[in-house]
Amino acid sequence: MESTKTIVAVRDCDSVEGLVKLACQLSSGKDEDLWILHILEIAPGLPLDAHADILERPAEHVLSLARQAAWGLGKNVTTRLVRARHAGSAIIGEATDQAADLLILGYHKHHGIGEILVGSTVSYVSEHAPCRVIVQVPFVKERAKEPVHREVAAKSPARHEPLVS
Repeated sequence: MESTKTIVAVRDCDSVEGLVKLACQLSSGKDEDLWILHILEIAPGLPLDAHADILERPAEHVLSLARQAAWGLGKNVTTRLVRARHAGSAIIGEATDQAADLLILGYHKHHGIGEILVGSTVSYVSEHAPCRVIVQVPFVKERAKEPVHREVAAKSPARHEPLVS
């Protein structure tokens, strides 16, 4: 049986567990290489190889959470941190270089108006991927509704007013 390769692109701490869990569920019982990828987008004003602990520390933390989530589900993973100007093209580059069979990434709804339908990274990856792509949209809990409080007039001894027709 030939081994397949799945790359999971993680972005932040909030989405790591769900994406890794999805990848582990899809690879359950299969001979599969599971790679966790985090793209550290570097601003155009900085060189790509600039040493910036302040940027790398959160990225390493995200990858650490991904490793923990996978290990908790009984999977060994390979993690990779890539510095790039654009996350989408870096994900495609890694998928091509690693001959990935599947890419899994998350969609984050909290972007600006220019990304109403799908995010720019998701759009780019889905158009240029050399393999299948699964996009996970996180579940958004419905906001709790404000409780309705009714004040009872202090001078009314009755709890319910009689209906008048």
